[in-house]
Amino acid sequence: MNEFQDKVVLITGAGRGLGRAIVGAFAHQGAIIAANDLTPVNLDETVAGILDNGGRARDYVFDIAKKMPVQALIESVLDDWGRIDILINNAGVDPRGDLLDIDEWDWRRTIDVNLSGPFFTIQSVGRVMREQGGGCIVNLAAVAGRAHGWAQHGAFVA
Repeated sequence: MNEFQDKVVLITGAGRGLGRAIVGAFAHQGAIIAANDLTPVNLDETVAGILDNGGRARDYVFDIAKKMPVQALIESVLDDWGRIDILINNAGVDPRGDLLDIDEWDWRRTIDVNLSGPFFTIQSVGRVMREQGGGCIVNLAAVAGRAHGWAQHGAFVA
């Protein structure tokens, strides 16, 4: 039996790129996918690909940058699947511009998604995992710098 068979995996930033690839890898191993993203169009395509291949998945359109939507996300996943075995914190944003030119909104959005989002999901899902007797949390983040001090796309397990 596969290690991930029937495990409920919540993946943030699942609508495209690395998140979509992670969704596919877990679905291929028989996991139940709880795919989160802010953009429903990308998420629809991601989930449809899993369902079309006989997998189990649902989309969850919530903004992880704020605590109340994160709590609603977690409750929705629990209502649908009854547990969360694995959390993959993948969602992230890059500011739209150079360090000296970005405005306060871009700065706050970057901090909210890249720092507050993982904190809120770790805290909320961690409590669920404590109650259910265990689980796994993986945080992905940008590595390698680019001009003006902003990170390029990449990932490492923290």
